Amino acid sequence: MADTFRSKYSGPLKAVILDWAGTIVDYGCCAPAETFIELFRRRGVTVSMEQAREPMGTPKRTHLEMIAAMEPVAQQWHHHHGTPLTTDNIDELYKQFTPLQISALPRYSNLIPGTQEAVAEFRKRGLKIGTTTGYTMEMMQVVTAEAERQGFAADVTVCADEVPSGRPHPWMCFKAAMAMQVYPMAAIVKIGDTVPDIAEGLNAGNWTVAVAKTGNEVGLTEEVLNSLPNEEQQRLVAVARERLWAAGAHYVVDSIDDVPSLLDEINGRLAAGETP
Repeated sequence: MADTFRSKYSGPLKAVILDWAGTIVDYGCCAPAETFIELFRRRGVTVSMEQAREPMGTPKRTHLEMIAAMEPVAQQWHHHHGTPLTTDNIDELYKQFTPLQISALPRYSNLIPGTQEAVAEFRKRGLKIGTTTGYTMEMMQVVTAEAERQGFAADVTVCADEVPSGRPHPWMCFKAAMAMQVYPMAAIVKIGDTVPDIAEGLNAGNWTVAVAKTGNEVGLTEEVLNSLPNEEQQRLVAVARERLWAAGAHYVVDSIDDVPSLLDEINGRLAAGETP
């Protein structure tokens, strides 16, 4: 693609950077939340689904620390174990979390409907495809293998443990852009389902698209969501959309399948002199 760069980049788009769980695999982003709940249950502490989901999108070690810092969780730990939850406890919990999460991932790695079609459209437009994730490299070996078995492979995958700090910091996006040899950052669309996803993209200088229906903010599998009355489905998605708009997303859609229809508009905004 030819570059046209004056005082502002005027297009075209060159790449997308996708999140994984809740965006292209694991409808409802269930694997991390359910694993954290099980991790604490084994230590005599009840963590609610809402508590387990609140830090979603952050690196898994950070996610664990944020759950542990929640007052109801800390109080339960103290009551059950007789001592406050310490850094040593966090270290021990994280060591237990990793194999627990890895064992669960094959059950939660189905591609979200519309992913293959969206990716085909990205490829047709000549866009490179990068991915970032709060999972570690060890965890992602499972997820990428399952995705490849279903026909999806990214050009680049960057994990939280490959950079100094994960989301909301922009380093994974920067590393992905460098690996794809794509610049400037305004030539990239970052797509994800969590508030930290959007912050990551904004901090990196990307266009940001949030997916509401298939991700963490609704937090239900496709089967469970479809079993609800239409009015309740619409309410849940509306709440998710409001939260993602409030996070600063340039666009909010239901799923990855809706993203290709936005690309011409974003290219038009770039051509008109807009930047993220």
